[in-house]
Order: sequence, then structure tokens, then C-alpha cells
Amino acid sequence: MAIRLPKLSLKMGYTELFHVINYRVLGDKVMSIHDEAEKIRDQLDKERNTIVSVALFGQPGAGKSSLINKIIGQKVAEVGVETDKTVEAASYISKGLKFVDLPGYGTKNFPKETYFDRFDIQQFDLFLCVTSGKLHQADTEFFQELTKHGKVCIFVVNKHDELWEDGVQIEDLEQRKINDITKHVGHPVTVEFTSCRKGTGLDNLNNTIQANLDEAKRERWARGAKAYSIRFLREKRTACEKYVSYAAAAAAANGINPVPGVDVAVDISIIMKLFKEIRDDYGLTDNFLTSLKQSSIPVVGRLANNVVQYAAKEGILILLKSFAGRQAVKTFAKYIPFIGQAIAAGLGYAITSNVGNSYLSDCHELAEEILNNKLGE
Repeated sequence: MAIRLPKLSLKMGYTELFHVINYRVLGDKVMSIHDEAEKIRDQLDKERNTIVSVALFGQPGAGKSSLINKIIGQKVAEVGVETDKTVEAASYISKGLKFVDLPGYGTKNFPKETYFDRFDIQQFDLFLCVTSGKLHQADTEFFQELTKHGKVCIFVVNKHDELWEDGVQIEDLEQRKINDITKHVGHPVTVEFTSCRKGTGLDNLNNTIQANLDEAKRERWARGAKAYSIRFLREKRTACEKYVSYAAAAAAANGINPVPGVDVAVDISIIMKLFKEIRDDYGLTDNFLTSLKQSSIPVVGRLANNVVQYAAKEGILILLKSFAGRQAVKTFAKYIPFIGQAIAAGLGYAITSNVGNSYLSDCHELAEEILNNKLGE
């Protein structure tokens, strides 16, 4: 016999709503809201633990460390370190992106026979062969071994700003590089041209890397990598919106902090962590935000102040109370299959998702102004 429940409404009080959706009948299957809450917490953990692993190889001086720093958007790798003189690979991780600068392949310290096992080559999602001069035989051999193992490798000709020859067009010089690489490896391959000094080619590289990742890791890359174009910034926002839906659902499902003056409770600690992750994804560090608050560009100063003000618990409470007092701005119904109908129907989710996306909007708009005005370069 089918169980009939009252129609869900965002106008219900928190207690009434909880009793209505505590057991939600889905066909002949009864699913507890606690089950949905557990699922969404697991999904949030999965999203937070998703790592994109990228290995770089190439000769010393090609600019691998500089490239890592440019992709992440902050200085994490020491420039000028020659990893073939170390005993292990140099590893860096930031915002869900892991980069490993591999030492020289087939050297005395790192023989070919043990290289793949020693550095667990199969763990990496893709490889970047970084070069600024002639491709070396060791790099060619390593690439060929990667191909045999079914691994993706993108060739990056770095220091593009140094590519010059009197009387020769840059397009012709680029084609020479592509032809040289093709000759060495034996067949056409993907080649990207970048300049860490000028900041050029990095958006195209982002695009190529994303195209070679599965959906979950494409989203993680979009969130973690620095945006060098409005196009990529929009992709970052789309990925962040999905992540906000998971965090908002988890915050609503936990429901441990009553919001003053509102018949609803949420987990504010989850929202605080979400806000920090959004700032990190947009490269809005504390020091950078402090400098932006003093900007001579009014919109930049206003947005920076908002981002700082609403990051603290007191600011989050202001936002929660503000959104609780009005109709839901967005319901983000497209994410309901991921977060569960019972949680999505709750007033707590409606409020927290709108709060999260309001903060995301401020961070995104600020990042757009930074990009358009070339701030922080």
C-alpha cells in the first residue's frame, strides 16, 4: 500500500518539514533523509579528495618549475632546481592539483629498467614534456614508453618569447618546432607553446589538459588551475556551482547550528570551509584581498570587502538570515539527482545553496575585474 505524504513546501517550518521528509517514498523503496545525508557527505568527501596528478619531464632549464607556478597561480615550485641531481622526484600539490617534476630518464641514478616502478608512473593522469630547445633522446624514449603504456603526453614548448629569428615569421618558427618534435617521436603529437614570462599560451594549455581528463577531473582542474581568460573563468564558475550544491546540501543535512530568528539549522563550519575553498580556487589569498580592498577601482574595492566580510562566521550568519527572509533566488534543480530530493526540498538547502552561490558570485565578479584590469600580475 502506497504511503501518502503531505506536499513539500518551502513555507513549512523546519520541524514540520523534517517530519514530512524524514521518510520519502520513492516507488516501493523508502529512503530515510539520514541515508541521503550520508550519501551527500560521502559525495562531498569524494569531491574534496579528487586529485589531478600531472607529471612533467624534460631537460633542466626548460622552465618546468615556472610552468607549475603559472598553472597553479602561486609560487610553490623552486625555480632553477635541477631534479636530475636529486634522489627523488620533486612533488607539489595545491588546490587539488598535484605536479611531479620527474628526474632525468635513463640516467645513472634513474635507470630505465626501474624508472616506471620507482616513480609509479601509472598513477599520473597525464604527462607534460616541457622543452625550450632541441628535444633530447632520453625524452623521446620516455615518451615512447609512455605511449606503450597508454598514457597521455602533451608537448609544451616553453619560453615562447625567446623563439625568434631575424626575418622569419613566428608561425614559421612554431612549425619548425612542431616538425622537429614530430621527427623525433615518429608521428604527429599535441604541441602547445607557452611563455611563463609573458603569460601567453597558458589558456590553450589549460584547454588541452582538460580535454584529456575525465569529467570529475576536468571539474577539479577548472576549479584549481589559474584562469587566464574569461572563458576559463566561466568554466571555473560552473565547476564551483556544482561543488556549492554538494556543500550546501551537506551543511543543511547536518543542521547543528540554529540560525538566529529563522526556523532552520545548518552546519556553519561546512559553509566556512566552502567559502575558503572558493577563495582558494579563484586565487584570492588573504594578502591579495587586503591589497584589493585599497584598490582605486571602486568595484574591486567593494567586492574585495564583501569577500572578506562574509568569510567570517558573523558574516555567514548575516547572509543566512538575509536569504531566509526572502524567496529562494535559485533552487539549482539540475543538481537534485546528485544531492537527493529530500534534502533539496528542505528550507535549509534553499538557504545555504543561495548563500553559497551569492558568495561565489562575489568571488567570480572580483576575479573578472582582476583579469580585465590585469591586477596582481
